[in-house]
Amino acid sequence: MDTGIISTRYAKAIYKFAADRGEEVRLDGEIKTLSAQFSALPGLKHALENPILSSEEKIKLLMAATGETVSETAKNVFRVVVENGRAQYMRHIALVYDQVYRKEKNIVLVKLTTALEASEEAKKSMAGLVSKSGKEQVDFVTKTDAGIIGGFILEVEDLRLDASVRNQLNRMKLELTC
Repeated sequence: MDTGIISTRYAKAIYKFAADRGEEVRLDGEIKTLSAQFSALPGLKHALENPILSSEEKIKLLMAATGETVSETAKNVFRVVVENGRAQYMRHIALVYDQVYRKEKNIVLVKLTTALEASEEAKKSMAGLVSKSGKEQVDFVTKTDAGIIGGFILEVEDLRLDASVRNQLNRMKLELTC
């Protein structure tokens, strides 16, 4: 079976399970913590794929990666995923869960990259432009990257607007070399 299909099915079921218990917000935080651990600790993915480790050890590993206090909902989720032989998909499930959560809660993910730190006023105006109906909650992440020289890069969900000086210089370079 395809990784995307499995991850999507599990993520949707996990969201429904957590929402029915009223713990989808807390679980989202725990899942985000776990997702960050996959990036920080590459050995975590390999450990979950290891057939020698028992289910109990994998569950304990997931709980340890999630943080000090793990909710009962998260423990149940880890137990179901591991006991169904899907531990190797946990990273993908975590990423898809975040997308499902944002869609269900009507949250738009916005990433703004600027050469210098963006002011609060600039962030608010960008958030206002991004919100289609004004009803969406905007989850705003900013980043500075001196390499873009000036301007900005705005990413909204899967759309990207690159209005950086670096991008403009690269376009000019391509036009002059053709």
